[in-house]
Amino acid sequence: MLARKQTSIKVDPVAWSEVKEIFKAYNLSVSDAINIFLNKVRLEKGMPFDIKLPQQNELSYIEVLRKRNLKVDNNINIDNLMNEMNDGLS
Repeated sequence: MLARKQTSIKVDPVAWSEVKEIFKAYNLSVSDAINIFLNKVRLEKGMPFDIKLPQQNELSYIEVLRKRNLKVDNNINIDNLMNEMNDGLS
């Protein structure tokens, strides 16, 4: 695997603290999740999801995630996942 690049980003502190708990359920760090997002953008050559304004009566995305009954595979190896994604770009 290639050496990772150290960077600094500015993020919403509320979102940061909430997503850390969500990613922990997937056995991912925030850094792992950001790398997955970046590689997904590369694979799709664009945003990997639709971007739209929320409707006034919709639940916030975080509320929706909290209500899901997520099943997490703790045997997933993030380095293998990243290598597989990178191999798909070659």
